[in-house]
Amino acid sequence: MEVTVPATAIEDVTAGMILGEDLMHSGRMLLPAGTVLTENHVSILKRQGVESCEIKAEDLGDPDDETFERAFQYTREFFMYVDHDHPLMGAIFDMAVKRTALRLMQGWVPPTTEDLTAVAFDHLRDLFYRDEGSVQDVVNAEVHLASFPDIFLKINEILNDPKASSDDIARVVSMDVGFSAKLLKLVNSAMYGFPSKIESISRAVTLVGGEELSTLALGLSAISYFKDIPPELIDMKTFWKHSLSVAVFAKIIADNLSGISSEKIFTAGLLHDVGKLVLYKKMPYASVQAMLYARENFVPQIEAEDMCLGFNHTDIASVLLKRWDFPDYLTEIISHHHSALNSEHKMEAAILQVADNLANATGIAEGGMYVMPGIDTGAWEMLSLDIEKVTDFVECYDNQITGLMNAFFG
Repeated sequence: MEVTVPATAIEDVTAGMILGEDLMHSGRMLLPAGTVLTENHVSILKRQGVESCEIKAEDLGDPDDETFERAFQYTREFFMYVDHDHPLMGAIFDMAVKRTALRLMQGWVPPTTEDLTAVAFDHLRDLFYRDEGSVQDVVNAEVHLASFPDIFLKINEILNDPKASSDDIARVVSMDVGFSAKLLKLVNSAMYGFPSKIESISRAVTLVGGEELSTLALGLSAISYFKDIPPELIDMKTFWKHSLSVAVFAKIIADNLSGISSEKIFTAGLLHDVGKLVLYKKMPYASVQAMLYARENFVPQIEAEDMCLGFNHTDIASVLLKRWDFPDYLTEIISHHHSALNSEHKMEAAILQVADNLANATGIAEGGMYVMPGIDTGAWEMLSLDIEKVTDFVECYDNQITGLMNAFFG
C-alpha cells in the first residue's frame, strides 16, 4: 500500500512530486495516482482552484533529527490532557508526530493562537449571556423544522415507520435527483468498494440495506440545514472535513467488530459535532471565547465550553436531535461521544470516541488547533482490538477521505 502524507497545500507542491492518490476536483478526476507533477501541472491546478493534493511520502525521504524533534515538541502540546501511558494514546501520538514531521519537511508552517485571534470578533452578538439562557432556550431559538429540506422529513418518517418497505425507501430517496446522485457517489466510493458501479437507489438499497441507506441519507440531508455560520468562527469545509473524518474512522472501526451497524455509526460520526454549529449560530461570541480558552490553556474544547458557556455542544445536541425526532439510537451515541461509558450504547459511543481522537490526531498536521479530547478509562479496552490495528485504521482512512470529501462536498 502506498504511503501518503496529509493533503499538501497546492502552494507547497513542486515539480517532480508524485501523486499518491487520484486527484479529484468538482466531481471529476484531473490526474491519476502516480502522476509525476510538472510545473505546467501545478500551474493548471492552481488556476482550476485545486487547494491540495496527496503526495507520496517516499518523495520526501525520512525526517532528519531536527525536523523530527520539532514535530515531537509541536505535537506533544496537543496530548497534554490525555494519559500518555495509555497504549492507544501512545500509538496515536506516534502517528501524529510522523505526519507532522512530513508536513514540516514540505515547508508547512503550523498555526498559532494568534492565527485564531487575527480576525475581529467584536461585532458578533450572542442571543443569550451566560446563566441567562438554558440549553433548551438556545435550541428553541434555532429549531425551525420548516426550513429543513423536504427529503430530511420524509426519510425520518421512513426510519420511524417499521412497516416501510425497500420500495418505499427507494422511492423517497429517489424523489430528489441531486440528492440521490450524491448518495450514489457515496455508495460508489472506496468506503464500500463494490466491484461494479451502482447505478440506482433501488440497487443501493439491496446491497447496503434499506434502513442503513436511509440512515446515511438522513445524515447527508441534515448537513444542508446548517447555513449562515459566521465565517469568522470557522471554515465550514474544515468543520465538515473533521466530521467526515470521524465518520470514516468510526465506520472503519465498526467494520472490525461484530454486531455494529457501520452505516449508523458513520452517520453518528458525521453529525457528532452538530451541537457546535448551533452554538456558532446562536452564541458566536461566547463560542470564540471558548475556542481561545481551549487553545491558550491546552484543554479540550468541551471543557472550555462548560467553563465559558455553562454547558457544551453535547448538551445542545441531545436536545436538538430529540426535537428533530432523530432516531433514539443516533441521538444517544452522539450525545455521549465525550462520555462513552455513560451511554446506553457504550460500545457504539466508545467507537465514536476513539474515532474522534483519531480524527483530531490526523488533523494536527493539517492545521488543527485544539488538544486531544481523550477517551474514557476502559473505552478502548471494551472494543477488544489489537493496538496494531491503529496503523491499519489510518491507512484505510488515508485511502478513503479524499474521495469521500469529493462525494459529499465536491
